[in-house]
Formats: sequence, structure tokens, C-alpha cells
Amino acid sequence: MRQKILAIDPDWATTDLVKNSLREEGYEVITAADGSEALKKARHERPDVILLAATLPGMDGESVARHLKVHPDTAHIPIIFLITEDELENMVIGADSVATDYVLKPIDDAELKGTMKAVLGEEEEEKKTVISCGSGELDNKMGGGVPLGSLTLIEGSSGAGKSVLSQQMIWGSLQDRFRLSVFTTENTIQSLVRQMRSLNLEIIDFLLLGRIRIYPVEVAQLGTQAPTTLLQAMRRERGRDIIFLDSLTAAMAHSPIEAVLGFFEQAKRLCADGMTIVVILHSHAVNSELLVRIRSLCDAHLQLRSEEVGKKLVKTLEVTKVRGADKTTGNIISFEVEPGWGMRIIPVNKVKG
Repeated sequence: MRQKILAIDPDWATTDLVKNSLREEGYEVITAADGSEALKKARHERPDVILLAATLPGMDGESVARHLKVHPDTAHIPIIFLITEDELENMVIGADSVATDYVLKPIDDAELKGTMKAVLGEEEEEKKTVISCGSGELDNKMGGGVPLGSLTLIEGSSGAGKSVLSQQMIWGSLQDRFRLSVFTTENTIQSLVRQMRSLNLEIIDFLLLGRIRIYPVEVAQLGTQAPTTLLQAMRRERGRDIIFLDSLTAAMAHSPIEAVLGFFEQAKRLCADGMTIVVILHSHAVNSELLVRIRSLCDAHLQLRSEEVGKKLVKTLEVTKVRGADKTTGNIISFEVEPGWGMRIIPVNKVKG
């Protein structure tokens, strides 16, 4: 039996495009132009997937979706929103979202078909075993990528690019369809979204779908209990694949050494149970003896520095340790951070020149 798609949009040009595109793939496509018609057809036709415009006459798309999700005949049906970039920012974000996925308007034929296959489970995805930066060149320099299940330390001085590297890893992980939680002492949700957008790393859609959760942390309110409180919060994220903590520096400031080491030991146990944790740390805020002990507890260690080469200030990333890496580690990578571009690797001969 052919799978049935209900496409709901007042723009007939859009529904015609959807019909022509999906019928080529063998789907049966029925249409509706407003919320009332959509609810009737959804209950009567019982489609396998609903494509739903955010803006409709009368009842808006999100209200239609919420009606569908509370009715026993339609609650199980995946909903893909057809949405413009402007509409995306007004959608409900996170666990309360009613969207299974989305397709941006103007609709791209290949994206529509790919999203449909992914939602229907028709697309076999290669299981990823590493955290990617979203850049094959950068991943290769990092030993092929940090293996899942690793406790990873990203360490460096102020302005060395620690947050930029972690944001590249967040982006790469989202592209590989991992589910993330980010605890940040450095940003609000809005400022992190803006910061990543400035690097051409757009995450608002992933927030909308609940694929990434962002938790701003007020460390000053936690006092000496900050490491313990953060661990408790991380344990509650059991359904997540990867946790990023940017950064642990402030949480360590008033905590005893035993509490800091206990944090890393317990984080290591969470990784042994299947979680992947990335911790960002300002190295100059930690005494050298403690830093050595922290590094030894971590499976992967990425160290960043800013260096003056001639008249140029260059950022460098040294991959000092990646346990279980597919390729050789110990690489030193020079890079620049360009607005609208992100991390750009600089060839060695250009650095020296």
C-alpha cells in the first residue's frame, strides 16, 4: 500500500510542488488549504505524514498541530512544518515543540524528499562513532574525530578559540543527528544562537526540534557546590548523546580540589555508561598540578593557544591525546576565526611566511 501524505498549505503553488515531487517517489498526496479542512482530512484519511504550513487562514499551523496531537486518531502522525526562516524564530522551541521535522520555504525538491524518507524511516543512516567538527579537513587533523564515549577536555588561554572549537563540534554533532545538551556559563540561549550564527553555524532549527537543549548556568549562585550541581544536572540528561560544558572554569573557582577531581571522575563514569562529555576549561585559572591530574583523567585532550608569528596573531590547536582515534594524533593545527565563515585552517607555509 502506498504511503499517504497530507499537505496543508493555502498556497496552491506550494501544494502542487509537493504533489508533483512526492508522487514521483510513489507517495499518495492529498491536500488541504486551511486548518478546519486539515483537521477533518487528517481524521478521515489517517495519513502517514502531515506537511503543515505555519501560516494558515483562521487557525495557525501550530494550533492545528496541537489539535492533532491531542486527538487519539492523529496523535501518532509525524508533522513536518513548511516554514520560512522568519516564521521559524516564532515557533515553540524544545521539548514542547509539536514538530517532528521541518522543511524551509522556498521548498527544495531534494530536501523535501530526503526529510520525508528520514521521517518515515526509509533512509538508512550510517551510524556515526565520532564527534565531527563538520569539516573533513579539521576532523582528519584531529585523528579522524573524537570517539563517542570519550571524556574530552578542550583547554586554552583566553581568546585562544576554545568556544569556537566547541561550537564547531556542536554543529558537526547536530549535522550527524546526535541529540545534545549544552551547559553554558558564558552565554544565554539567545547569545549562543547569535554567536554561532555569526560563524555561519545556524542552530535555531535544531532548538525548535528539541535536538539541542541549552542551559545557561549562574555559577555564582551555586558556590562551592557548583561541580556537584552540574553533575546532577548532567545525569538528568540521560536521553542525550553528547553533553557540552562551556565552561567549567567559574565552577572550579571556589571549589576544593577534591570536588573538582570528583567531578571529572564521575563524568568519566557517565562516559563509561554511554554518554559523551566535552568540557571547556581556561587553563590559566587552574594550578599546574591540578591541570596535570585533570588531563590524565580525560580520554581526549585538545589544547589551544594564541601565538604571534611575525606580525600576525595565529591560533593553534594541538591534539595532544585522543584515545581510540582512527588516525595519528599529536597534530598541531593553525587557524583563523572569520566572521560568517568560522574556523579556517591556515597552511603551515603561510603561518611561517
